[in-house]
Order: sequence, then C-alpha cells, then structure tokens
Amino acid sequence: MLEAVTFDFDGTIAPTSERQFKWFQHWAKENNRSFPFKDIDEFLVFYNHHCGKEGGVQNVYDALNLPCNMKDRIHPVWPAFEDFNQNNPAGLYPGMKETVEEIWKIGSLNTDPLKNKRLRLGINSTNSWGSMYNDLEQGGILQYFDCFITYEILNKFQGNGDAEALTKPAKVSLALMLDRLGSEGSLTLHVGDTLNDLRSSQKIMRLNPLKPETLITVGACYGYEGREKLELGAETPEGIVHFDYYIDRPQELIGIVKRLI
Repeated sequence: MLEAVTFDFDGTIAPTSERQFKWFQHWAKENNRSFPFKDIDEFLVFYNHHCGKEGGVQNVYDALNLPCNMKDRIHPVWPAFEDFNQNNPAGLYPGMKETVEEIWKIGSLNTDPLKNKRLRLGINSTNSWGSMYNDLEQGGILQYFDCFITYEILNKFQGNGDAEALTKPAKVSLALMLDRLGSEGSLTLHVGDTLNDLRSSQKIMRLNPLKPETLITVGACYGYEGREKLELGAETPEGIVHFDYYIDRPQELIGIVKRLI
C-alpha cells in the first residue's frame, strides 16, 4: 500500500527552465557580461551539460564568466536570485494543479479501518523554500503538501554551512524526507525529471532501521532532461538502474498512484 509521494520541484512541478534562462540573461546584463544564447533550447543543452558534472550549476556560472559562489550564501548572487524569483514566478506545468489535487483526494481517509493514515505528499529539493513558495501558493497547491526538505533544512542538518555537500545525487535529502513523511522507502513514490533524481532514490540508508531502502521512481519526461535521456537509466555501483514508470504529462501520475494505493 502506497504511503507517500514526494516530488522534485524544478522541472517536475514547475517549468523553471524558462526562468533559469531569463535569470542568466538578467545576471549577465547586471554584470556587463555577454550572454551567448538567444534560444532557450540551445541554452538548456549547455545548462544540462555543465550541471551534469561535479560542481553542478556552479559550472554554468563559471562557463559564462558570471560571479557566483554557490557555497557562500552571503555572495550577492543569492539575494539577487531570490529577488528575481519573487518577481518572475514560474507557475506550474499544465495539469499539475489538477494532478496534485486528485492525488490528495485519492489519499484521503475512507471507510477502510485498516487505512488509518492518509497518503502524505512532500517536496524534496536542494533549492531554497523561498524560491518555490510563491509558485506553490499562487498555483493553488501549497495546502496539499505535508512537508518539505530544501536547502535550508540541508544546511542546518549538515551543520557547517555547506549544504552543497548534500546536494543530489546525495541520498541524505531523501532519507530526511522519508523520516518527515513517516514512510518506508518501498512504499514511497519519488517523482523527478533527472537521472540524479533516479540515482538518489536507490538504496537510501537510514539508521533506524539500518537497512537500504529504494523508492518507487517516476521519470517526468516533460522536465529538464526529457524521455530519451531518462530512458538510458543511471549508473550506480550495482549497475544501471531505470525508472519504474515514465510520464509525459503530470496527469498520468494519477493512474500510477491509483494502482499502487
């Protein structure tokens, strides 16, 4: 019986790729630097290429010769980025609001006396809560989520101010998410749009109980990396792993939840 569903945010709930494109245009202009991309598709190829390497999005700033220190939260890039996000809402993917609402309804308590705990919904992201809060609230789905793990939580948990040490594909954020949701990994659905989301879902270790837990995974093919790349699977120490399900529209998630619940 499915106990919980956790969502990545960027590229899964919200189409933030266009906002990222506009942000880098904006930040380049603010710093009197050239921005070589006029087409978002061309930019995303560049963005995904650099983000896929060790260092993540820091590589994008470096390649564009833009000032940024992802590990220094008092660097001017951070307040500028937060301000930009507040003034440029990404919105939700078409059909996402109806999908989350329906899953929330499906997971409600009913006449079954053995189902005495509703399906929980969470958001697992290494971005800040402030960067996504407005999109969730304005999109009308904030009230359906029970918890979140974001940069702020990871930063406090890591302890020395370097939350980057815990960014995906590190599994710590999902281990924390399972604890917040109060669910077992094998009974939790993880919806993400990148192979890092898939990697981070494999053999998560929690101390109580001390055993590896692998989540049920859904590849959101409408997001950043697309179906072709997601279907290649992700390399792990145990070999290539693949998503359990693939969806091309958010609404397709409803049928998967109905089958598993």
